[in-house]
Amino acid sequence: MPGLEEMIASLRSLDELPTRTAELAAPALERALKATAAAGTSPDGQAWAAKKTGGRAMTNAAKAISVKALGPVVRVTLDGPEVFHHFGKGSSEVRRPVIPDGGAGIPDVVGKVLEEASARAFDELTGSR
Repeated sequence: MPGLEEMIASLRSLDELPTRTAELAAPALERALKATAAAGTSPDGQAWAAKKTGGRAMTNAAKAISVKALGPVVRVTLDGPEVFHHFGKGSSEVRRPVIPDGGAGIPDVVGKVLEEASARAFDELTGSR
């Protein structure tokens, strides 16, 4: 059984938990979001509307996603014309969500990644496993 000093040190290491969680989550979240985009679905699993001419829209949308840890924050970025589809702007008013919407709650795929990353970070920092 650890002594009091070891227990205090373990608790102090938890100050690093948010940053370490973000570091672990970023690459996993990027893979997960690219997978949903490659499948033609929103992060919550809803299929995107087909193109006006038929067929699947935005077949290269996964390439427009990038995810990066910035301290304790995970930033998800969408670039290129996919942004217009994401927001339903431009020549098509059809919305095809590609990345999580800040005000819409956390999609299950994102929650799972964050939960796994935080558990792994906790274990690393406290030596739990």
